[in-house]
Amino acid sequence: MASTIQVDNIKDIGGNTIISSNGSGTFTSNLPASAPNVSTATGTLPIANGGTGATTLAAAGLTNTPNFKILLTSNQSISNGTETKISFNSTEFDTASGWNSSSYKYIIPSGQGGLWFISTNARMSGGGNNTMGAGDLNLYKNNDTVAHVGLTPNTSSAMGIFGAYIGGIFNVSAADEIYVKAYITAGGARVDGEARFTALQGFKLIGA
Repeated sequence: MASTIQVDNIKDIGGNTIISSNGSGTFTSNLPASAPNVSTATGTLPIANGGTGATTLAAAGLTNTPNFKILLTSNQSISNGTETKISFNSTEFDTASGWNSSSYKYIIPSGQGGLWFISTNARMSGGGNNTMGAGDLNLYKNNDTVAHVGLTPNTSSAMGIFGAYIGGIFNVSAADEIYVKAYITAGGARVDGEARFTALQGFKLIGA
């Protein structure tokens, strides 16, 4: 035989109300929002039938924001022996408006310092004869290289195309400037301007 327990308040041994109900399916937690309590939840608790509250991770604030993705959509020439900043020119998304389209830098927004995952990818093609020397792709924070990948042609025949990727977790502060530079030793080259080939993207890590 089934049994039913009906209450409008659950109290601790000291008579303090822990959870109360309005009789219509909405429960309110009165637990303090500080350790060492079991829960830090306050206010109305979401329940499956008729409750209220955040029903998605995004609504609860559990999203990796700010986030951004900036693309290069037209070819950019790279001179031999000169490290050249990649002139990303198209914004796919930028939730905190950190991209500076004049300086080609992502500037960490105010109050958003911390650990970020940042990555860049690029495809570099050879010059007129479709050959090129060794090269580099460098991810910068302010005036320092924080990540680097070297591009070395085959010893028996020069390569016509390099594909490169850099990705990692970086500790940044508000107003830090993130940008990318490419370098080639000889042969003439370009950075290919197509969205799937060349991009700079990143997001702030939650709870880090």
